[in-house]
Amino acid sequence: WMDEALDALGLDRVHLVGSSYGGWLVINQAHLRPGRLASVTALDPGGLEKVGLRFFVWIFVSLFATFAPKALRPRLASWLEQPVLVVPELRAMIQAGVRAFRIRRPAPLPLSDAELGSIRTPFYLVMGKRSLLVHPERQLERVPRLIAGARAEIVAATGHGPQIDHPDLVNERMLSFMEDIDSRAPAEA
Repeated sequence: WMDEALDALGLDRVHLVGSSYGGWLVINQAHLRPGRLASVTALDPGGLEKVGLRFFVWIFVSLFATFAPKALRPRLASWLEQPVLVVPELRAMIQAGVRAFRIRRPAPLPLSDAELGSIRTPFYLVMGKRSLLVHPERQLERVPRLIAGARAEIVAATGHGPQIDHPDLVNERMLSFMEDIDSRAPAEA
């Protein structure tokens, strides 16, 4: 479906960025259908290892915390490392999504070492130091070892949302990565 969407948009060469479940989607695109990809950036993505109970507990507690009294939300946001609780637009988006959508999607099963090793698309992995989805130190070693030329880094002072907690830093590094890829791409005739 990603190829169909890119085709409908008239896009032949794209830099895909995905976070969490979206990270799993872009990793799979790089593994299964890399033809249109200039690069992939995965932000604290699913698909690198089995999702543990700690992540699901965090998601459910965070969801219930969105309905907490306004005075409690800053403390809960800090404790859960969940900025959605104190950013009204994000909170409203999450609540609307929970109420309105019934998503039927596949579970983000982890890619094997061989599957990751098949990726030839330029790859950038960004994880939060206190991620509850992946074990950052493990993936910092694993991903560059398996994916030739991959970049991987851990952002301090964050959990599952490095791009939310440190948007300027993460945006700057993603753009630098993409500009580096584009500078090495052959010129189109």
